[in-house]
Amino acid sequence: MPSVVSGSGVVKGTHSILKYVWFLSALMLVTVGCNTESADDLFTNGEYATHDVETYDEAVGHLTKFLDLFPDDPRADVALQAIARVYQAQGKSDKAITSYETLISRFPDSRYADQAQFMVGYIHDLNGKKDAAIKSYEALIARFPESSLADDARVSIKNIDKPLESWIGTQKSDQ
Repeated sequence: MPSVVSGSGVVKGTHSILKYVWFLSALMLVTVGCNTESADDLFTNGEYATHDVETYDEAVGHLTKFLDLFPDDPRADVALQAIARVYQAQGKSDKAITSYETLISRFPDSRYADQAQFMVGYIHDLNGKKDAAIKSYEALIARFPESSLADDARVSIKNIDKPLESWIGTQKSDQ
């Protein structure tokens, strides 16, 4: 429909455009406004759900939504670590590794980055991927030489061909 200027200078048809814009604005407000879960709610509920095997999927859901909606929240690294732990406990090694690697790449200065790097190596080791485990352990030693886990990584590399249960807890870091 072509716009026609009336005697008052108002463009006819503008009213319907304004109604459409108002409708879209109201729809967006309602959609965004209906999200009553705050960062605190999502994080707290997700973290709480990580403590019970029956609610692991709920934990991943809450924490993933937390990360999607609040990617710059200071607790994002904690959420990634929690998701990785849940996936690891569920036997979802690839997803656990991906979560740990995301933590390492997004938050290289996180207090959990060295632990995440170690866990990547540990999961690879448990899954018989010795070369990948060594590479991950070496990355930890190179990136976090002052970490207490660097010694654990050295011991793990030294014993990579032995069954884990035959040496864990029996080695000292200076051996």
